[in-house]
Amino acid sequence: MVRFRETVRSLLRERLLDAAYELVAEKGFERLRMSQLAVAVGVSRQTVYNELGSKDAVGDALFQREVERCMLGIEQRLDQHRDDLRAAVAEAVEFTLTLAARNPLVRAMLTGGVDSGLLRYLTTSSEAAFVTAEGAADAYVAGTWPGIDPASRGLAVEAAVRLTASHVMQADTTPQESARRIAECVARIAGPLR
Repeated sequence: MVRFRETVRSLLRERLLDAAYELVAEKGFERLRMSQLAVAVGVSRQTVYNELGSKDAVGDALFQREVERCMLGIEQRLDQHRDDLRAAVAEAVEFTLTLAARNPLVRAMLTGGVDSGLLRYLTTSSEAAFVTAEGAADAYVAGTWPGIDPASRGLAVEAAVRLTASHVMQADTTPQESARRIAECVARIAGPLR
């Protein structure tokens, strides 16, 4: 019975986050109301608070879910080029930049302004996303390209993640060109593969 309850709660949480995603994409985070979420999913407002907590907690959950989804896509792109670090990084970065440009939640973050409540996830409250992304990327690179020494690997991963985030915020070139440049930086930092 406990497992059934956990499954139901997990499904409810996902439905609430899906509805929140749609509402934020349509109206912006600043206009999101917990009562709207309740109506969209067909539950009480108290249920929304019980499952998600505050509006800020909804923003946290939405952002973390998008980071995790992006990381899965990145891993798939890296897997396609396990024999070529530069090509793998270029593919992963291009995927990330293209996804960010098309993602309604990211657009809401970037266009909502300082008071929207979401911009902070890409600026002042972005450290959790960096930790998640850098940790996953470091583990992947260590397993796939063990010839890169740990110090160079750490610098290369940090550069890739933070440069990509910078290009999400304010790109001055196409995703393809940004990806090429970031991949070149990473390849130079990582050095020759042994």
